[in-house]
Amino acid sequence: MSSSGVRSHSPTLITGVGTLLFVAAIVHHITELLVVDSVLAPIAALMLDVPAAVGLMYAGHWLSTTDLDHQERWTVCVWCFASLVLFVAVIAATFGIRLAEGRPVSEPGFSLLIAAEAGGVAGFVGGYYNARARASARRATTARNALGFVNELIRHDLRNDLNVIHGHADLLAQRETGPDPGDPTVVREKSMEALTRIETSRAIADTLLSDPDLDAVDVVPIVHEITEQFDEAFRATVTSDLPERAVVTANAGVRSVIDNLVENAIEHNDTAEPRVDVTVVSGPNTVRIAVADNGSGIPPDRRADLLHPETTDEGGGLSLVSTLVDNFGGEISLGESAWGGAAVEVTLPAADSDPE
Repeated sequence: MSSSGVRSHSPTLITGVGTLLFVAAIVHHITELLVVDSVLAPIAALMLDVPAAVGLMYAGHWLSTTDLDHQERWTVCVWCFASLVLFVAVIAATFGIRLAEGRPVSEPGFSLLIAAEAGGVAGFVGGYYNARARASARRATTARNALGFVNELIRHDLRNDLNVIHGHADLLAQRETGPDPGDPTVVREKSMEALTRIETSRAIADTLLSDPDLDAVDVVPIVHEITEQFDEAFRATVTSDLPERAVVTANAGVRSVIDNLVENAIEHNDTAEPRVDVTVVSGPNTVRIAVADNGSGIPPDRRADLLHPETTDEGGGLSLVSTLVDNFGGEISLGESAWGGAAVEVTLPAADSDPE
């Protein structure tokens, strides 16, 4: 099983360790009942052992019901096991010192079981709050990036659209006397673009800051429109390989996902002849959107920081894309393109129905 597969089973691992400790406690104390004259002492010891082991078993199940992602759950798992090992190692060290000094060691099994259970529970609690704090910090960073993105979208792109509309509206108002009559088609197109940007901004805010309303969205016309815009506006060759339809479960924010990926591929490409290729593959359950370029690529050791910046300023647009994709129920990965540049692959769940 791959490391990512192991991480996805973090709650099961914690429950499994709790179960092993529970069984070990039962076996140990039943053995004690057979060799000790007193019944109350082994039962009291069992009552001390069992709740912690059962608590660890339940903790693993409870972790699987939280809203923490696989990486955050793995953090809790690591803390849990690290603390368990540390507690056991400390108690075992005290036994070693006693033996080295020639002093007797009484009932080491019971002490080690208690140490393992207490360490596991303490580590789980500490790991959970650590993961929760990191998740909150990441959400705050994402919200900041989202608001910055929306602000830039409104201040730059929307203002440009409105300036064009305003200029052509003045020309239309003066069409009888002015040399240039203005073009109502431009006004209509720019108005629609402005409305689209506003809708995209609202969808991004809803997706990042609340529970979004997802619907069926065909990404093919979106990819086609965006690639044409960038191909005309930049000194880059932007191509696409698209099926007739590719309907995903998302909202208007998916436009920002595609727009950011294509824009990043162009802006961070310092070659003499920048090339970007967008490929969409529609499957029965998922839709794959791949954006590849011929730039210098992304070093493997930086890819995780770009997608999951935590409290750093790494990531920018890719961090926003990663969060949107995650909220759509999809996945994103970074790799190397056939040209040796960067390749970003987004997988989104296919919609059960067609867009309305």
